Amino acid sequence: MPASDQSKQKSPRKPISYLLSLLNPVRIFRALQFHRKQKKYCKVSHDQELRFYSEMLSNEMLHYGYFENADIEPEKLSFHDVETAQLNYAEKLISHLADKSLPVLDIGCGIGGIANLLSKKGFKVDVLSPNISQLNYVKKKHPGLQAYNVKFEELKADKKYGSLLNAESFQYIDIEKGFAKADELIIPGGRWVICDYFPIMAGNEKLSGRRFEDFEKLAVEHGWKIIYHEDITKHVLPTLRFVNMYIIRIVNPLLFYLENKMLVKMAWLHHLTHEIRESLDKKLRKEFSKIDIETFLAEKKYLIVVLTK
Repeated sequence: MPASDQSKQKSPRKPISYLLSLLNPVRIFRALQFHRKQKKYCKVSHDQELRFYSEMLSNEMLHYGYFENADIEPEKLSFHDVETAQLNYAEKLISHLADKSLPVLDIGCGIGGIANLLSKKGFKVDVLSPNISQLNYVKKKHPGLQAYNVKFEELKADKKYGSLLNAESFQYIDIEKGFAKADELIIPGGRWVICDYFPIMAGNEKLSGRRFEDFEKLAVEHGWKIIYHEDITKHVLPTLRFVNMYIIRIVNPLLFYLENKMLVKMAWLHHLTHEIRESLDKKLRKEFSKIDIETFLAEKKYLIVVLTK
């Protein structure tokens, strides 16, 4: 019998073979064990989005960046341009810190990009993050940094700081407890530099953080004075446009291609996994909606705020 005829006879067995493999009791037991472990999965400790971005970009910075030309078209941008914007963002924040003789606490340090830049500029910087995987990365790459694996509100330090820095991490802090802790850590005349988004409307459960008006009121109550305030919303939008472009032109077509490839090559599996793929599609749409330009502008504003005590 020709080889082609043999392959035609064997091919119908493939779906049965796959199904028998999936129904293997040992495999099912192991899958259930893995599922139970994943239910304990903690996003704070294992932030896959940040890891994804860190592997795309080479400067160890995990933020939107700052584009001087806010109207630049995404087609004209490269990864190098995004990385340059991230450095511009870091330099912009560093320019507001107290002098180099005073220690800095980088709160929510990510994987250490800004802290490393601070060290190179002669600042004595400590880093803080509740994310142990991030801190392990920072300690391995930059072993000279004092690292705290704790939430800012729960930090117990034996020193005071000339500057506190929140680069896209303030939204995760309990604002009342955060002010109390900042009061405890800052030296007289010290500075607190915050760059993050603030929700425009109150009561939006989808967004973390507090409205700027509420933040401003609490700052006054705790004896802080806002000495600088800048809305940089339009200057972070080029990054969002750049990511959206890649999703529309590469990610979505690739997903469509893979789904149709499965339909052609393994129609039975395509049929059986319909609900799973539909659920994944909903999750992807939810994640992609976070970087939708119109939604971003309608829900939040991105601010640099500098306070002194």
